[in-house]
Amino acid sequence: MSQIKDIDESIQDESAEISHPETLSVWGLAWPPIVGNLLWSSVGIISIKAVGTLGAEAVAAVGTGQRMVWVFQALLMAVMTGTTALVARAVGSKNMIEAAHITRLAIGVSLGLSLLTTLIIVLFAETFISIFGLDPVAQELAVTYLTISILFIPFMTFGMVIGAALRAAGDVKTPMYIGVITNIIAIYLLLGLVNGQYGMPKLGIVGAALAMGISFTLGTIIQLYLWVAGKLVVPLGKMGSFTKERFDQLITVSYPAGIESIVFQFGMLSFFWIVAMYGTEEVAAYNIGVNILMLSFILGNGFSVAAATLSGQFLGASDPDAAYKSGYQSAGMTMLAMSLSGLLLAFFAEPIAWFFIQDEEVVKFAVIFVWIFALSQPFMALEFSLGSTLRGAGDTRSPMVITVIGLLLIRVPLAFLLYYLEMPVQWIFATLIIDYFVKGILLIARYRSKRWMKVLKVSS
Repeated sequence: MSQIKDIDESIQDESAEISHPETLSVWGLAWPPIVGNLLWSSVGIISIKAVGTLGAEAVAAVGTGQRMVWVFQALLMAVMTGTTALVARAVGSKNMIEAAHITRLAIGVSLGLSLLTTLIIVLFAETFISIFGLDPVAQELAVTYLTISILFIPFMTFGMVIGAALRAAGDVKTPMYIGVITNIIAIYLLLGLVNGQYGMPKLGIVGAALAMGISFTLGTIIQLYLWVAGKLVVPLGKMGSFTKERFDQLITVSYPAGIESIVFQFGMLSFFWIVAMYGTEEVAAYNIGVNILMLSFILGNGFSVAAATLSGQFLGASDPDAAYKSGYQSAGMTMLAMSLSGLLLAFFAEPIAWFFIQDEEVVKFAVIFVWIFALSQPFMALEFSLGSTLRGAGDTRSPMVITVIGLLLIRVPLAFLLYYLEMPVQWIFATLIIDYFVKGILLIARYRSKRWMKVLKVSS
């Protein structure tokens, strides 16, 4: 018992080295994830560019396959949300033992979920892809991409959880450094395996899936080594993480986020399905438009990390006023960054679209989509910032309800109605603005109520 106590005290003492909320800033927490995601977006751009040489069918196939992977990652992302909220709260209260326990528990839960979802996709990949009504060539390519990509998800689970725990603890630089290595490998493999460069075989769609899977699995191996070797700010901990009380708490925080993720992905797939009914060119344009606006999304994701970390840590440190203030700071910076970047990308949408693919019809629709999406960026920024502030505090139900209202009750039904009325595809794209506007208003109302601060009850 004395040895275990010594280990506990040793882990607890490490909390003195942790940056606590009063020493953290929105920008200090945001810029490393932004840099890391910029590198990730460059991988996405190179992936689309490499695959774009294979034709519109290949671009549509990769985009469709990626969306199906994201759908089945929804449960994993929910566990990441729960991990962030609970680890941030533990770090804010200077309880590194609990942070270690939560991390170990989250890895176990995520691994089980990833194995289950991988099995489901491998067995029913063709059925899932068939709902989009792609032409036979694009459908076959999408099934191939999806089946290969999903096999790597269980291996990547460890890195996803450890990365979430590190960011919640305020260490946003280590995941960035590992991301640099991972993305460089991904770019090298993409260039080599898709079109047969650097002496590698030309594998096309198969090469794109393998490049992404191999590179990010290697990143996970690096994170696991550092964690087991005791070189990360969140310690390895010891046995005893799997208690019923801790498991119930993780599930209580995570399951609304899981429902939200499933609702979001279902809504996005429904919206994507409506776009797909217009044709392959419209689908390719949608995929390219999303990649053009990736910079804006990257900025939002970076500030969302800061918002969640600060709200969780400040509440863990029993400082609700600072938690409330940090949310407003995050929202203001996110709105400014995403609005400016969205407009800048819209002005240069056409030449960027031509860079991705040499197809006049696809470029035309992509430019329209980018301009419409750029107008929604201020409202989308509220979802990134205030939504993450609520989730970091443990209030995962409110964002779930707001997502259901905006996406399932407004955007998708309205888009389907417009399709039924035979309106042009740009009208379908325009439903994005209404969706994000409504969600932004609802998030502001919930945030100003301050009830989100009292949702998560953490036992001492």
